[in-house]
Amino acid sequence: MMVTELKSVLIVFASRFGSTDEIAHEIADELERHKILTKVHNLRDGVKTPSLEDFDGIIVGSGIKMGRWTKESYKFLKENQNKLNSKVLGLFVSSGEAANPKTYTEARRKYLERMMGKTGVKADITEAFGGVFDFSSDSTYSFLEKKIIQRLAKSVEGGIVIDDYKMNDFRDWELIRKWAKEFSNLLNT
Repeated sequence: MMVTELKSVLIVFASRFGSTDEIAHEIADELERHKILTKVHNLRDGVKTPSLEDFDGIIVGSGIKMGRWTKESYKFLKENQNKLNSKVLGLFVSSGEAANPKTYTEARRKYLERMMGKTGVKADITEAFGGVFDFSSDSTYSFLEKKIIQRLAKSVEGGIVIDDYKMNDFRDWELIRKWAKEFSNLLNT
């Protein structure tokens, strides 16, 4: 009887308000359903990142705020370019622009294609997932952040509808799970 070795994936991310964190964990859950060992690592927690050599695949995620990746995720890509390019690599972002069909393609170009060009990484699979705009009473946004995000969200032509007093979650969980499954298939080919 042939014993197949389980594949392993490291998911690293940096999240400003928690949306990217939740996406990273959903990806990990889906990969584990496909018998892939996962380790999720928050680049902002101050803990040393596990050795990339210990993993068959790497997924790097970032929240987008004011049109930018988190500095931690960007730095991770820059510092590990060669190691990342020798693995099955996935990149994802969580962005409000990705939730709007009219700005989705541009979000992918701005936040994924440009990032690969800036850092020299060559991802095998990428995706821009919708984000969360939390205007609820439990929101961790500052007053100024709320006003800026509300203005940006409402400025996009044909944009998404934002409720100024609630949590607006534009993540497509089925798309997230489908993307994780596609990553799993890449890893196992």
